[in-house]
Amino acid sequence: IELEKRASRYFRLSSEHTMKVAEELYQAGFISYPRTETDSFSSRTDLRAMVEEQTRHPAWGPYAQRLLEPEGGLWRN
Repeated sequence: IELEKRASRYFRLSSEHTMKVAEELYQAGFISYPRTETDSFSSRTDLRAMVEEQTRHPAWGPYAQRLLEPEGGLWRN
């Protein structure tokens, strides 16, 4: 959605054209998941493992670590 908003505002592209370009970039391997925006995941998705992978990142790793700490009470599946 953000891509569509910005493409419209800055380049005057329609949503349809923006998504066509995004699909072409995806097919060429330049971007991933051009049409995916979600805040819900399959029950089979291991969210904890995904957050654990982020704990080593210099910018948001400390936040990811705090999410995983049981005493912090921040983790929600």
